[in-house]
Order: sequence, then C-alpha cells, then structure tokens
Amino acid sequence: MIYIIGCCCFVLVALASLWFGYYVICYHNDHELPLQFTVISLAGGLLLWEMIKSFRFKTSLPKTFKPIIEQEYPALFAIINEITTSLNLSPIRKVYICPDATAAVFIQPQLRNILFEPKRNLVVGLGFLTQMDDDEIRAMLYHEFGHYAQEEMKNSISVYTVGQFSQSFVSIKEMKKESTWQQQLKVQLLLFTYFVIWICNRINKAYSKLAKQMEYEADDVAAKYVGASTLQRALLHTACIRYNYEVIQWGLQQLQPQKIQVDNIYLALHFVGNYFRPSRRLLSSEVVKRVERLGKLRYDKLPLQSTCKVREYAMQIIPSQSNLTSSCSAYQFAQWLREGLMIYMHQRELSTAVLLEIHLDKKKHKLPWFDATYKIMLDGKEIGSGNFIKGYTLKRRTSPGKHVITAYAPSGIISTPFEFEVETNKSYKIEMDYKVYLKDGIYDVFGYHIFSKSTENELK
Repeated sequence: MIYIIGCCCFVLVALASLWFGYYVICYHNDHELPLQFTVISLAGGLLLWEMIKSFRFKTSLPKTFKPIIEQEYPALFAIINEITTSLNLSPIRKVYICPDATAAVFIQPQLRNILFEPKRNLVVGLGFLTQMDDDEIRAMLYHEFGHYAQEEMKNSISVYTVGQFSQSFVSIKEMKKESTWQQQLKVQLLLFTYFVIWICNRINKAYSKLAKQMEYEADDVAAKYVGASTLQRALLHTACIRYNYEVIQWGLQQLQPQKIQVDNIYLALHFVGNYFRPSRRLLSSEVVKRVERLGKLRYDKLPLQSTCKVREYAMQIIPSQSNLTSSCSAYQFAQWLREGLMIYMHQRELSTAVLLEIHLDKKKHKLPWFDATYKIMLDGKEIGSGNFIKGYTLKRRTSPGKHVITAYAPSGIISTPFEFEVETNKSYKIEMDYKVYLKDGIYDVFGYHIFSKSTENELK
C-alpha cells in the first residue's frame, strides 16, 4: 500500500505546484510573491507530464519474439494447458518463441493489474525447446507458472505493477534529452527528482526481494507436480544448455568475419551437449543451491526413456539460414568448437580475472543533508547503486586492461569519467568522491585514485 500511496504523492505534489503557479498569476494583487515563483508550477507540470507518460509507457517486446498459437504447436500448448489447469490459473494470454535459451512467464504493466488478476504471457526459447525432453520442459514451466500460483505473489502483484511503472518512469527520464528551458528548471526539479528516485528505489528493492524469496517456493510448486528428481534434472540441463548456447554464440562470432553460416545452430547445440557438460564450477552458484536444496540427485530415478514431442516439432520450425555466402554443417561446427572450447573457457575466465572494490566513505562531506542514490557504471554498464551519506562498497569482477567508471542519475548528478588500467589475477580498490556545485544544484561523482590491494601501491 505504501507504494500506491507514494505514487499518489507524486500526483499531489505536482497538482499542488500547478495550483501554486495559478495562485501566483491570478491573485498577484493579493500577495507580494514574485511572478518568478511560477517556475515551481512549471516544474510540477513537467513532473506530472513525466508521470502520465510513464503510465502510458509500454516496453516493446524484442523483435525476436514470435507469437504462436495452439494449432501451430499443439505439443507445447498441451503442457501449458495442463499446468494452468493444475495450478488453477487463468489461461495464458499469448505464447512467444525466441531464438535464445530462456523461459519466462511475464506480464506487461497495465493499470488494471493493480486491482485485477493480470494477463500473463509466456516466452520459451528454441535453445530449450530443441534440447529438452517433455518432462524437463514440463518441470521448467511448472516453476515459471509456480510464481503466480503462490498466495504471496497474488497479494503482491500490485507491488510488481507499480514497480514496472517506477522502472518506466526512470526509463523515460533516462531517454529524455533536456532542452534549454528544462535546464533552467533543474534546481527546482532536483527536489522532485530525489523524491521520485527514493520511491522508485524502494519499489525496486521490494520487488527484487520479492523475486528472490519466491524462487525456492516456485521450485517447491514444480517439485510437487513433477517430482524432485525431474526438477533437479531440468535445472541442471537448463544451466548446461545456457552455457553451451553461449559457446555456440561465441563460435558464430568467430565465423562472422569469414561470413560463414551454420545450417542449424540448434543441431550443433545438441552435438556440443553430447560431448561437453560444464563442470560445477562453471555453473551458476544459485542453480547449484537450488538443486542441492531439493535433496541428493538420484540417478536411479532418472527415466530410461522420455518422450520428446516438443523437441521434435521445434526442430521443424527452425528458420533457414540463407543470408551469408558460405556455410558449414552443424556437425562440422560442433567438432570445430570441440577444439576451441579451451580457448573459450580461457577467455571467459579471463573476463573475471580482476577483482574491483569500489568504495565511498560514510559521510565523506557535510553536504548533502539528504541522501540520494545514483548508478555506478563500469564501461557503460550498471554494476550497482551508490549514495552520498551512507557510503558503499561494491565488489565486481572484470577483465584485465583499460576500464572507465562513471556515475549516472536522471537529474542533479554529473560524473567525471575515471579511467584506469588493471592487471590479471590482482585485486584493486577504487576510492570514490564527489563535489557539489551549489550554483547549478548538481553533484559531480568521480573516482579519484585506485590501489592494488596486494601491494597497496597507488596506481593513479
């Protein structure tokens, strides 16, 4: 409820600002307030306009999502209908397939979702459909639909919806290019922006916590209907498929300069899966925890033979490749990857061979009096959130070489890029700092030096 109240506060603040501007202009003979105060009204109007756009804003689906209907894929829809009936859920709204190794039940943000049961969509990647047997696909989808069968999710769907709107609000602010008159309103908008960011962060944190704590409960739902051993097998297989799919994508990138195409990447994925299964250390630690939580993996419980109707049909609907000049067979590609696996694994390990610790001391300066958050970016990608008063320590792994750290927020914060270079198999600590420009009402967030933690020598 606090999140809905927070959104209502957005509207009240904006409307109060508009009323104040109306009062200043229409009743200027009854008070001594300068007409310049109408800029507050403009700021409130801009805030209200941003909110209206965020509620109308819809995240477009990726172009790779292809909708399918039951007549086109009866084997998959038979499993979907079985699951929604067993869990007493409303029928799925739309089903999509995509090229990747992914699966998710998702809803698109709409105002009706706050009060009524949302309409669900499902996307399943060909990476899974072409590699998994029917029991594994059933277990995977029971887990995905299991999120929505839980009472906690039903009671918290408004949090999810408002969270989607908060993300839309921040997304619109990020995409926006400020004009000259909006720059002049920046000081007045700063207070509004901090309020917006605070509410958005509260919503996003609550939704993130909600998603994490419900992952195990969704596993329990799936295990109840398909059995723990089948779910364990599905979890491990999906993790292996994801890893091998990345290997396939890496191999395709190596062939791209020669304009060589593979006639069937999913058949190649099948061949790679026959000779290579990633070891435990290469799998996600969270997947390993989920498998171990379900108990010891019983190989004697694995089926000797499983039906593969979904897989057989998926192999028939793979789009043909005809846009490049030369091609190789899936088998040839898989055998070539067999020799290149060590190179790929070495490159992957190298990409996380350096440990960075990004740190800001608590209450480093007297200002600001009110805390605010911003994004910490490493080479243009968000790696975490920073703040001014509480301080923070972010630990991330990266590759050796040159990198850049910046900070970003929709308004009120700029960042001087901090460039640095690191070496493999070393740990570094980066001290962050900030400076306030009172005249412009903005803060400059930047890194000011970096240490090698092994030698404590300052590098910059």
